[in-house]
Amino acid sequence: MNSTHACLLALLLPILGAGARAQRLADAPAFTAQGAFVAIVVTDLDASMQWYQSTLGLHLIKRGKAPRIPAETAVLGGPNLFVELIHHQGKVLPKIDNEASVPRLLKAGVIVAGQDFDALAAHLQKRGIDARVFEDKEMGVRSFLFKDNDGNLIQFFTENQ
Repeated sequence: MNSTHACLLALLLPILGAGARAQRLADAPAFTAQGAFVAIVVTDLDASMQWYQSTLGLHLIKRGKAPRIPAETAVLGGPNLFVELIHHQGKVLPKIDNEASVPRLLKAGVIVAGQDFDALAAHLQKRGIDARVFEDKEMGVRSFLFKDNDGNLIQFFTENQ
């Protein structure tokens, strides 16, 4: 497991709460997530904005130039979810292992309630997006993952009932 996957796992496990079978880190505070934020590097900002708006029903909150790096960003929002899309201008960042030359997120996860989880999976499948639900018994969750228009992996989780 690389450090990016380990960091994502460390962030997701405490959020899953009592339903998760994994042990909680001794010094990590117990909390329940009230929402999620994901930042994703994209190759075409306009196309990605359109994809997230039409596929997940998000709306544009703000768009502009990044203050510290040569990039343009757009923040989209929905019910307890913010997605920041980042389009680097001119500078190609280094590859991660065997990743494509365009830097991108390896995977982002969002945790939702059971009824919302099932409705979202059905919505995506109706739109032709492969969002097959699977169970992770060790983590105590049901999950599905899919790729956005740029190939970024987005995963949704809900506690097993």
